[in-house]
Formats: sequence, structure tokens, C-alpha cells
Amino acid sequence: MTGWYAAGDCERLRSGLIGQPANAVSAVAYLAAAGWLLVQVRRRPAAPRRYQWFAAVVAANGVGSGLYHGPGWPGSGWCHDVAAIAVPVFVAVDGLGGLRRWDDRTIARVGLTATAVTGAGVLARPVTNPAMLTAVAAAVLAEAALARRPAGRAGRRARVVVVAALAAGSTAYLLGRTGGPLCRPDSLLQPHALWHLLTAVAMAAWATDRSARLPVDRVANAAEGNPQQA
Repeated sequence: MTGWYAAGDCERLRSGLIGQPANAVSAVAYLAAAGWLLVQVRRRPAAPRRYQWFAAVVAANGVGSGLYHGPGWPGSGWCHDVAAIAVPVFVAVDGLGGLRRWDDRTIARVGLTATAVTGAGVLARPVTNPAMLTAVAAAVLAEAALARRPAGRAGRRARVVVVAALAAGSTAYLLGRTGGPLCRPDSLLQPHALWHLLTAVAMAAWATDRSARLPVDRVANAAEGNPQQA
């Protein structure tokens, strides 16, 4: 039952419960990344609770992509789109909160509210692409502003992993679209599946690094007389 909306991701649509096997199975990477991230965050008592919410967002991408490329039931496209947009929304709000020195609860509330508003908006599918582009642009600007802050070796390494994974994943996504130079509809090695794997790595690397550096940020911020560093 996978609908027309998944046809742009190259893999040939098959009849049955799993419309695009490679793309659907690769969505498990998001679930694995979410589980790993949740374990890492919970091992650090000082880590903000909002990164547990981010782990839930990463897992939602696994569920949404699995439904979207699998059975394609009614509402699958909405689940897929909202989960995908929620990632840059969270990154943007997290960055804004860091710059504005919001506390953890405020950042979580703003992020959840923004995601809910976006979810309501993308019920009209023409809104999806503008919403995604806006969220991505906001996330990039927030990260660029935060990148000006000093980061240790681990922080720099995490940024390299995130940028490299996103660059390679985006290349696979764009060149592997239906009709693209890397598109092989009957192959089990699908570029879109690689996009799933690499974006899952990027999400986990970004959040693990950000949550791990929070205790250091708190100490430095307290010394400056600003104990509410997010």
C-alpha cells in the first residue's frame, strides 16, 4: 500500500506490507541511534533532560520512515515528515536557547511547541518543503553562532563527524533520487538507505557531544555569573 509519495526515493515499489525493503529496513538505524543516545544521556546525571526528548525525536524518525517506506498506510507521510522536521527544529531551538541562556525546561517547552505547530501545519502537504527548509536554515544559523564558542578536542571531532555524515548523506540523497545517476531501482544497496544510516549517525553524534559538554558549560558560565546556561 506504499503510496505515490515514496516513489521519489528510487527503490522500486513492491506489493505487500514492505513497499521498499531496503529503505524501510534502514530506518532501524534511527531506532538504534536513539537507544544509544538515550543510554549515553542517562549515564550523565548533569545532562539536560531535553536530550532524552531528542532521543525520542530520533526514534520517531525510525517509526515514520519505516511506515513511509513500508506499508504506506494513511498518515504515514505525515508521520515521516513531522519526525524529519522535528530534528532541525530541535537543533535550532537548542542553539537559540544556548545563545539566550534559557534553562533546560524552557528549551524543551519551546521545542515541543514548535514541533506541534509544525505538525499541524504539514497536515497540508504543500507546507512540508517550506517548513523543512525554514527549520534547516534556522538550525544552521544557530549552529554557526554556537560554533564560535571554544570547543575541546572531543567537540571538534564530533563536529567533523556530523558535517561529514551530513555531507555524504545529502550527496547520496540527492544523487539517488528517482532518475538520478545513482538510482538503481532493483538494487538492495539504495542511496536513500545510506541517507538514513548517515543522518542517524549525525543525530547521535550531535546530541551526544552537546549533552556531554553541558557540565563544562555550566561551570564556565557560573564563573561568569550566569548560572542558567542551557
